[in-house]
Parts: sequence; C-alpha cells; structure tokens
Amino acid sequence: MSARRPGIADADRPRGGPFADLVERILHDSSVLDGLAFAYRELGTEGRRALIRAVLQDVPNPARALGALLAVESDAALAADLAGLLRRHGPTESYATLQRRPSGGEACLISARFGFAGELLRITWNHNQIEVIEIEPKIDFESLAAGAESPVPIAVEAVAPLLWRHIRAGGALPEGVERFAGFFSVS
Repeated sequence: MSARRPGIADADRPRGGPFADLVERILHDSSVLDGLAFAYRELGTEGRRALIRAVLQDVPNPARALGALLAVESDAALAADLAGLLRRHGPTESYATLQRRPSGGEACLISARFGFAGELLRITWNHNQIEVIEIEPKIDFESLAAGAESPVPIAVEAVAPLLWRHIRAGGALPEGVERFAGFFSVS
C-alpha cells in the first residue's frame, strides 16, 4: 500500500512560503498565470475548493489570485463562491453610465477586478419594463471608466426597482450576473 500524498490544503508546509511566492509570480508572469489557469481547470470540484482554501491560507492578499481563478471558473456555484470571496478580500473598481429618456433608458454597471479585463452589465428598459440585460466582457477598461460619468449609486437606484420587478415577474438574468451583486449591496 503506497503512502497517500497530501493534497495542497492538507500538506504540512509553512504558510506564506513557496506557494505564496508562486502565486505572487503568477500575478506578474502571464505564462505562469496560464499554467495556474490550466491546472485549476483540470481539477475536480474538491481539488478546486482545496486550491481556493490554500490561496486563502497562504497568500497575505489573496484577492488577485482569487480573481485569476474566477477568470477561468466555469462552475456557477464555484464562481459565485469566488465572487463572494473577492468582495471580502479586495476592492473592485466600479463605474456607471446612465442615460434616461422620457419612456426608458439604459444603465451600464462597469466592474474590474485587480487588473483583469473589465466587465459591463447593460440594462435597457422602456416603459418601466426591462428589454435587455446582458453582460459584455470588455478588454479596454480604461476607456470605459473614462466615459463613465454617472455616480454608481444613482445608476443603481434607477435600475434596482426595474430588476426587482423583472425578477418577481419570472424574468431571466444572464449567467454570471452574480459578479455584479456588489453594486446592489447595502453598506
């Protein structure tokens, strides 16, 4: 019977040691980041959870590493868990645009995490009914942020009642919308 090799979260190793150094390299070297993303995607659910725990235990500021894992996560439950951890472990840059028309409008909530490509949640409505809710990945976060002139609370205040009405009426939300939950949290 062979000895079982401990998993990354069970290993008897110093915290903040070589693993933290590896994660730090990942954040500054795209080839190492690609390797982590590939390795993470190849793990099963329990292996992914173990890697997330190891990041939380070993890395003094885990937000950027968690962002890298979220960028490649395809499981909705794990993505929601990672998004929640990101909200607790680090800031997100948030911006908004709001255009009102007499019968409707459009709001865009723009979010970027830790130097990764920004995302945009676009909500368009007419006569107090949501017509479009979509998420657009954006590569050029800098120009999006520069064009965002509306205060985030005002844009959220405009769309929150519309979203609640939409959800209560059984309307669908796009996959990944949980990544924008921080816009609607009460401080």
